Amino acid sequence: MKGNKQITTKRIIITLFVFFVLTLLLIFVAGHCLLEGMKVRLLCKTDHQALLDACNELSKQLAKGDLKAGQYKVFICPDKEVSRFPRPILELRPRYVYIHESGRVLIEMTGAFLLHFGVCAYPEDFKVPFKGFQYGDKELIPRLWYYDDGYIGHREYDKHINRLIQKGKAKQKETDK
Repeated sequence: MKGNKQITTKRIIITLFVFFVLTLLLIFVAGHCLLEGMKVRLLCKTDHQALLDACNELSKQLAKGDLKAGQYKVFICPDKEVSRFPRPILELRPRYVYIHESGRVLIEMTGAFLLHFGVCAYPEDFKVPFKGFQYGDKELIPRLWYYDDGYIGHREYDKHINRLIQKGKAKQKETDK
């Protein structure tokens, strides 16, 4: 009897452990697919000029005093000021938008324990704050830069991003037909 209880307990523990590992794996795979989809939306399906214009509008609102420099939550528990943000920014459904005193606008798609990625837009009169300043990882159009933590320590990451862009453009062509 005692031996059967120990075997049953071990089976329950092993089953729970396997269930836990499979759940974590499923969350990881689903999260990865979600992030890749967000990157495709940002890199391939977004009108980058319209997005830069929208960021410039936020910079102008900052200069006029209509907005304060700082972080604005957009997607989860949005700040009340976000309702006045231009549509191209809101359509991206970013986690937050950070408006710097310099007029630079950072659109963060994800954050916290997930890989950070998004775009950073620079106003026409932006002054480089220090020598060696990095605008971002990949210039999408003049003054609009993509950044991604995936670039950190991965020299080949740009190839991955380029493949993602090409794949997204190919899908877009198919849907346009």
